[in-house]
Amino acid sequence: MRVGIIGGGITGLALTHALARRGVDSILFEKSEEVGGVIRSRSHGDQVVEFGPQRTRLTAPVRRLVDELELRPALIEAKRGSRLFIWARDRLRAVPTRPSGLLTGDLLSPAGRLRIAREPVTRGLRPEESVARYFRRKAGGEAYRRLFGPLISATFGSDPETMKAARIVPMLLGPLGVKRSLLAAARRWKPDGSPPACTFHAGMATLPRAIGARHADRVRCSAPVEELRRSGRRFAIGYGGVRSDSEEVDHVVVTTPAPDAARLLRAAAPEAADRLARLRYHHVAVVPLEVDRAPEGFGFQVAFGERWRTRGVTWNASLFGREGLCTAYLGGGLDPEVARWDSSRLEATAAREYEAIHGARAKSICTARPQLPSHDESWDALAGLELPAGITLAASYTARLGISSRIAEAESLAERLAAT
Repeated sequence: MRVGIIGGGITGLALTHALARRGVDSILFEKSEEVGGVIRSRSHGDQVVEFGPQRTRLTAPVRRLVDELELRPALIEAKRGSRLFIWARDRLRAVPTRPSGLLTGDLLSPAGRLRIAREPVTRGLRPEESVARYFRRKAGGEAYRRLFGPLISATFGSDPETMKAARIVPMLLGPLGVKRSLLAAARRWKPDGSPPACTFHAGMATLPRAIGARHADRVRCSAPVEELRRSGRRFAIGYGGVRSDSEEVDHVVVTTPAPDAARLLRAAAPEAADRLARLRYHHVAVVPLEVDRAPEGFGFQVAFGERWRTRGVTWNASLFGREGLCTAYLGGGLDPEVARWDSSRLEATAAREYEAIHGARAKSICTARPQLPSHDESWDALAGLELPAGITLAASYTARLGISSRIAEAESLAERLAAT
């Protein structure tokens, strides 16, 4: 069997590697000159600047991939004991390392701690409620505004008011966690019990570049796919770029964003294409900053209702030893107006607010505007989505976000394809 993979982001690359390990032939098509998708790292002086994900977790699938690519010497693990913070009530407050800490720490007021203590007696997930309503009902309004809302919004780049709980909550807590007390299930957030956060000396793009180099015979860059059609019992993938050509494969895996997937599937699966075309995305502004000082920890998220346009900051300086570097995030589903700002306004806002919050000088470096799936009501279009036999979607809108989750899905899909 030969597998055609459309899209050279981390999902498509990890799938290429996993199929090669299992002896399954594949060919990957990437429209850009470089693989990696939203994972983009660039040098800025002596520093490495990330325009997409700042880190991943060294989960078992990630660790295996790193070891097979011989990237251990290039790996940087986050400092042990690093804490995440929330800006609430005019200062930074540490997120408890254990869920029980919500009942004793200073993130919540006494009334908020009392309210969340009642959570185990509230009813479970309701089919039509939003993520915001679920967490307000389960944990109370204060815990939602100061903890669950900011963390969920940071994970998905979206507004929990518009996200359906039935789709998102199982991603956050796992299928068994939904059936248990929220506080018990939330042990998943426990920083000291999770695989360590990590990056690479030359940036997160080290990982996709290494896969692309290892499997150069299976990867074609500058090869935008222009056509996907049936060819007897197989599929023909027509691609352009430097040289227009066509490849026949037995199975097609589409890993591109939904708008591109809709275009590609127009001929082979018109109804599925129509559904995918409805999915909405949000722009998140990523602004790397040169700073005089960064606190110790992962960084912070901003509680709902605070005055800042900044939604959060990663303290790359203290987390990974990226001296003088932090990364601010603005916009997303909570503040869609920011998508219309020009770069100078974004950068000035990010630097000014960093200085106001930390009391340390900050200077913007540049701006990137990656898109994230909104996971709002438009995502109902995925319910009952059917694809022709031999075509699979594997992307951030079909399963969990995050590099480690994408790698895990690629492994699972490779196992299924190898068994056919």
